[in-house]
Amino acid sequence: MGEPTQILKSLNEARNICLATPSIYPQVVPGVLPVVGPQQPLELRRWGSDFLAETFASPVLPAEDKQKLCLGVLSTLRSYLYRKEEVGEEEDAAVVKSAVQCAASIYPLVFRHTLSVQDSAEVWAKMSSIKSYILRTMDSASAGVRICGIKFIARVVQVQTPGVIADPRRPEQNEISLALLSRDHPVLQPSQLEAEASGLLDRLLGVLQDNSPDALVVTATLSALSVLVQRRASISSKILMTVLNYNPLTLAANGLAKMGGKERVAVRSTTRTTMSFLLNVLKRNQNHPMAQRLQQRTEQLRHSLIDVFSETGPGKRPAPEEPTDGLDNNKRMRTEQATANGMTPQQQGYIPPLPPGPISYAQLFNLGADPKVAGIDASTLPAPIVNQLVVVLLSKLDQQRLTTAITAVQQRFLEYKKRSSAELLKGILGMTNGQTAKNHDAEGAMAVAGREAQVANQMDFEGQMQQPGIGGPVQKFVLEAAPPLTERERDEWSKMAMGRVFGTLGELDKEVKAKGGKKGEEGGKGFMRMVSSGLGQDRDGGTEEGVVKMEGEERSLVKKGGQGFVMADGIRQRLLDYVMEDFRRRIDVAIAWLNEEWYSDRLAYTSRHPKEDGGENAGKPSMDDLPNYTTSCLRVLDTLITYLDTKDGRIIIRFLSEIPEIDARILDRVRKVADDPERVQMACQTLLYLIMFRPPVRVLAVDAAEALWRSNDDAKAAVGKILTKWRPGVLEEGKVEGEDVKAEG
Repeated sequence: MGEPTQILKSLNEARNICLATPSIYPQVVPGVLPVVGPQQPLELRRWGSDFLAETFASPVLPAEDKQKLCLGVLSTLRSYLYRKEEVGEEEDAAVVKSAVQCAASIYPLVFRHTLSVQDSAEVWAKMSSIKSYILRTMDSASAGVRICGIKFIARVVQVQTPGVIADPRRPEQNEISLALLSRDHPVLQPSQLEAEASGLLDRLLGVLQDNSPDALVVTATLSALSVLVQRRASISSKILMTVLNYNPLTLAANGLAKMGGKERVAVRSTTRTTMSFLLNVLKRNQNHPMAQRLQQRTEQLRHSLIDVFSETGPGKRPAPEEPTDGLDNNKRMRTEQATANGMTPQQQGYIPPLPPGPISYAQLFNLGADPKVAGIDASTLPAPIVNQLVVVLLSKLDQQRLTTAITAVQQRFLEYKKRSSAELLKGILGMTNGQTAKNHDAEGAMAVAGREAQVANQMDFEGQMQQPGIGGPVQKFVLEAAPPLTERERDEWSKMAMGRVFGTLGELDKEVKAKGGKKGEEGGKGFMRMVSSGLGQDRDGGTEEGVVKMEGEERSLVKKGGQGFVMADGIRQRLLDYVMEDFRRRIDVAIAWLNEEWYSDRLAYTSRHPKEDGGENAGKPSMDDLPNYTTSCLRVLDTLITYLDTKDGRIIIRFLSEIPEIDARILDRVRKVADDPERVQMACQTLLYLIMFRPPVRVLAVDAAEALWRSNDDAKAAVGKILTKWRPGVLEEGKVEGEDVKAEG
């Protein structure tokens, strides 16, 4: 045993030299490999496997040196792992553990070497055999070997998954990943490697999906997955979904009482590791798409862990239900209150008397007995700090104590008013040490300058208190009313309010359009009802200050006594402009507006024609009895027809089918659409729809079709199909007239 001991001593000295001078690793490692080979004693193999794992995990050793050294250690690592097949005896678990850890460190280096060197099939075969052994035996190995195997699997998944290429011109500086592999590589097949990585990732996630009770394995898996989430965006979503669905509290399902010490430690460990995993993802990317779910899951695990271990069991004893001193809770609260404003609870009902002579505002309002509190100069505090303190203090102020303090200040003020002038003069002489104007000492006055200034302040206060109207109960403060707005100011403010309202509606439409959603109808109905209810309109059908001009006149609200702005008509005009800015998307706004106008006019007509003896109204109102609806509808239709294209037939059909009432004037507008030869078909389809699906206006629509047939030669073919079914006599008259014309010719 002496020889291995001397060798270990020399090897330790070499390790210390390498740790102090990392640049000599390339000279030491090749010389150490024969000494720690598979045929050497166990102590040397343990030292050799630890040294190799330490060497390739060292952050101070350059990557170029590791790349050169990794090829020489493959045979040694393989002999460690396949010792049973080659020698016939099991390898020590510590040696296997360090060998697996070293394999995890050199796997990316071997992969890069295979990428750059075409004839490296033998090197990759050795690495593949090492990988095969680890994947085959790690599930049945000891805990340490299995943890290192999880790290190895994560490294394989990281290498065999496409990563980000920072600079395609310098592949040696890019991260080692499958993205560096070309499709025609003679040794490595991208499809096979990617499929293998996907299977190994599922193997790792299976630990969480099966809710493994082994805390060590779960912790190692979460630690390995955290690196993959950070560096491989293509598989991060899959990993996060699995972690979110993982329940580390499975062992606590039967309650805390049935859990042993090992299970309790496992539950705490796995739960906190899961929470740390989720929080680390949030810290790296605050704007993560799943940030809200990650935060909710973290809070859920935190509260669940508290609930599991808050059941009756070992820990702090609960508070006693009954008081220990025979006092009830209310009595205990009163006896345990702290002092406030320099007074104990027994002294808080005591009001200290005022000092003789003139007093300051501070002395009047100071009800405390502590001179230190009274000496604080609040004017030295910054205004922002005072504002913060006042809000907090007022929110926590006891109303009863505030009322008591106000009453005490009022009593002290009334007592002060009862004092005579002789008492005030006596107090002043006492404060100036008995000196008068005749024997006043100037130097003594300098010594008591502060007191004299205070006395002057108090005399001013006395003069104010003696003024009539000062003192007594506090009067209610009423803010002076603002001057009334002029007509011009009211018009300007009305226009500004309308501009802001419709500007907000336009911004909301832009947001909805950008998000690809549909605009809600409930928000606009209230505004439409406000508009159409007739601002300034009475129930007699007119307006409060003017009359509505009907069709054929200029559409404006003429005030009695001169021209001016009217809110109701201004809103209607802005609403019309708002609809026409994007009439294809806002046609529903126009329909809702006109429905509310019609309803408002019907209510006004009902108020003008109340129910008579038979319980029925005087008659159904005509369109002339609905001034606001009729004028608004014609204005919308006239403006809409101007912008309609040949593809907008559905828009005008929808508009005419959903407005509440139609008369001949509206159908005349539809007939004018056919004046444009390109829009003849649109007008005919509109009339046909009204004839078939709106029976109350069928006769008017047929009349409009007949008038169109008689006045427009371009529309005769299309309108003739309508009249063939609904009014064939017109076509017969046309034929007779045509024959007469031919005969005369």
